[in-house]
Amino acid sequence: MSTLKITQSVGLGGINKPNDVKAVQTALNSLLTLIPPTEKIKVDGQLNTRIENSKTIAAIKLFQSKVLGQLRPDGRIDSNGRTHRKINEKLEHLAVRKEAILKMPATYAVWMKTAINELGESEVSGTKANPRILSYFKASKFWGKDDSGGVNAWCGSFVSWVMKQHHYEPVKNAFRAKEWATFGKEIDKPLYGAIGIKTRKGGGHVAFVVGQSADGNSLFMLGGNQSNSVNVTKYSKDVWATFVVPADFDESCETLPIYTKKALMAGSEE
Repeated sequence: MSTLKITQSVGLGGINKPNDVKAVQTALNSLLTLIPPTEKIKVDGQLNTRIENSKTIAAIKLFQSKVLGQLRPDGRIDSNGRTHRKINEKLEHLAVRKEAILKMPATYAVWMKTAINELGESEVSGTKANPRILSYFKASKFWGKDDSGGVNAWCGSFVSWVMKQHHYEPVKNAFRAKEWATFGKEIDKPLYGAIGIKTRKGGGHVAFVVGQSADGNSLFMLGGNQSNSVNVTKYSKDVWATFVVPADFDESCETLPIYTKKALMAGSEE
């Protein structure tokens, strides 16, 4: 499903129209990876006669806790309320991710499917942190416990995690973006799947190349900590100083496609 559409509130103290409950159950089943260890919910339009035992309400509360960072989740989704909007944001990310994988060019950069699967992972507001981003930290041997803030920038950690899934060892101090310039081998021009490194105010940034603009003046980069999430962002081509690939990668087999899908615009901090 692309979006959750409900007419009335669902959950604790909600109106709980059966069709609305079914829609919520279907949406939550699409987002199970965000709310572990929740198992697939039966789509029956019911909340259980004993509300306190409802798996649907438990899943709503877990979503509010893990994704929204609420300390006291209320187990209710109001039409166009904060929880409803966040569910639709995550469903949209899921749809974009599926489209990107389906339209992924034939590539030898096998790590790109892994990177694409992470689209939509984002920082959690408040005192909690997204456990997925903490796993990125672990891959780069970064000691941070908070996924937000300038001192906890995680673009290098994201690249570390992706490459480790394919048995490529990250560089030393991989949580520092500019250290990735020493990874593998440098190539003369950007290619699909290459790791790009740039300098920015206060440090650097690192991300994966996914395409270029039709005029060749811009690059589209899939990276972490881009507007606090994993997404595709459009940058001026000339801001990228270095492109690297694994030492055993045959760059003659890869190209740089024209990118035509959705993307954000780079901010001054990226």
